[in-house]
Order: sequence, then C-alpha cells, then structure tokens
Amino acid sequence: MQIKQERFLDVLGTDNTCFTIPVFQRVYSWDARQCNELWDDIMAAGIADETEDPHFMGMLLYSADADAKNGAAQLDIIDGQQRTTTMTLLICALARYLDEKGLQVDGLCAKDLFERYLRIGAGTRATGKLTLSFMDRETLYALVGVGIMPQEPAGRLIDNLELFFAKMQEPGFDVERLWRGLARLEVASVLLAHDDSPQLVFESLNSKGMALSTADRIRNFVVVTDEAEGRVADGIFETCWRPLEELAANAECGLDVTTIVQAWLAGKYRDTRIFDKSEVYGLFKNCLRDEFEGGLAALFEALSAYAHKLIEDEELRTEDLEDAERWVAGKPKELISEYKMFGD
Repeated sequence: MQIKQERFLDVLGTDNTCFTIPVFQRVYSWDARQCNELWDDIMAAGIADETEDPHFMGMLLYSADADAKNGAAQLDIIDGQQRTTTMTLLICALARYLDEKGLQVDGLCAKDLFERYLRIGAGTRATGKLTLSFMDRETLYALVGVGIMPQEPAGRLIDNLELFFAKMQEPGFDVERLWRGLARLEVASVLLAHDDSPQLVFESLNSKGMALSTADRIRNFVVVTDEAEGRVADGIFETCWRPLEELAANAECGLDVTTIVQAWLAGKYRDTRIFDKSEVYGLFKNCLRDEFEGGLAALFEALSAYAHKLIEDEELRTEDLEDAERWVAGKPKELISEYKMFGD
C-alpha cells in the first residue's frame, strides 16, 4: 500500500484522473443529517487559525483500475464513497452559486470548478470525474452537466445538492469561508497494491465499521462468485442481481432488496429462530446450499418471482413484511411472549 496525507481537493482535482465506485459498493446513502454535519465541519474549518492543524476527514482507499476512460487514469474507490460523493455534490452546488452570482472564489469561477473537480475531458467527450453505481450514475452525470437526467433520478443526490445550495442562499453566507474550509480538509489517501483484493479489503473494513446490509453481503458474494468463475458480462451479477436491484428501485411501494430477501427467507425459515438481521445472510447461504444445491441462477429466479408477487400484491406484502419484521427481531408470530407465559 502507498499511504500519504493530502488535501481532499488535491486528490479530487488530480489531472487526467477519474474515480469509479466498484459494483460491490453500496449505493449513495448519506442523508440530510450527515450533510449538515459535513457542512458545519467545513464552515468551522473555514474560520480556524492558519496555524492550527488541517481538518482530517478520514481515509480514502482506492485501487488503480487497468481500464482507462477517455485516456485517463481510473481509480476505484474502495472506502470513502459517501464522503467523495457528498463533496462532489457540494462543489457542484458551489459552482452553481458562483455562476448565478457571477462570482469567483480564490480566483476560480464556476467553469474552473467544473473542469477541475467535476468533469474530465472536454466538449462531447467530457464525462463525470466521479462515476457512481449504475443506480446513481446517470443522475450525477446530469448534475455535473455531462448527461441527461434519467426519468427516475436518484432523489438523494438531488436533495443533498439542493440542501447545500439552499445554505448558500442564507443571509450571512460567506463563500470565502466555505472555500477556506474546503481547502483545509485532508484525507489519508491509500493506494492498494496490485496483489490486494479490493473486494476483500472492502468487506474487512466494513466488518469493523458500519455493518453491511443483507443485500450488500449477497452482492459481494455474487461478485466474488462471478470472478471465481471468470464470468462478467454473462455472470449472475448482470443477469440476475442487477435486474433484482432495478426491480426494487422502480417499485412504488418502497421496497429494497434486503427487505425482499428477508421476507422471502422468513417464509422459508419460519420455524428457525434468529435473534437479529445479521443472521439472515447465513440462512441465505444455507438456502442456496440445501434447496438450490449451489445454483445461484435458480435461487435468483425463485427470489425474483417472489419479489414480483410482493410488489404487485398489497395484501401479501403487508402480511409478509410484518412477519419478516418480527422474524428478524427474534419474535416470530408463533412465539408465545415470555411475559404472557408468566402472567406479567
């Protein structure tokens, strides 16, 4: 590994370099609370004495990708996606602010921010400096001006950009202070060696931090399985997993893949007592082994069929989701309450 401490703006603004989120990563998920906390940190850093230490915002872990985009170097972000995406949205909001006000900050205009931090390439060959997962990608490209907004955009990206832009409209906003704060943000940038496995490093990091959801862990399992079998374009991820994620994302009833999997397995393992949702992934692998004899394609065919029913049948959805919620909490419907048993 190569490790160094450097300014985040220097990392994001590296010449002829783009950043990509690997398929095993979560979708963008920061909410308003986290964006407000980042904003407060930046504005506080903007008034700090120059003799004080820079504001450290954590680690940015990435690996070099052999593929090139528009002749540029490509770095896959293994850890730091949420912060990098949020900072990209903030800079995009700042560029919009400068453009509308006809201002510059530190000698930079809106066009400079777009060319240095948000886009790579020029003209019709321009693309986003940051490429997100397929569910978020087109929305971010549209926001940085290198694509068309999809019919069903990623709302969280838009909401967070608008949150930052609204803050810049508030009385007393100091754009110079914001920029000083941005310039003081530093990260520990870590470049993995070629023989390090990005996906395994990602799992190891998340086992020590924020727990992976059931969907995250299954996605990782699918990616590793495809890699082991040497299948990419025709692998389980592309033919089974991605359609399931798209089905859930497009459902108007607000389902996600984790909820679908939990409801599906709750029906199969109703008599199996678990104590929290972290045990669901183990049952998924048991189901794959025992019922489908290791056949991932057959398992996903059955899971997808159930997902369609769950989305289309409101009565079934209500009942199954209630049962699944009790099941993952270790309180299946058939379980007699200990309080009732002892007359309390």
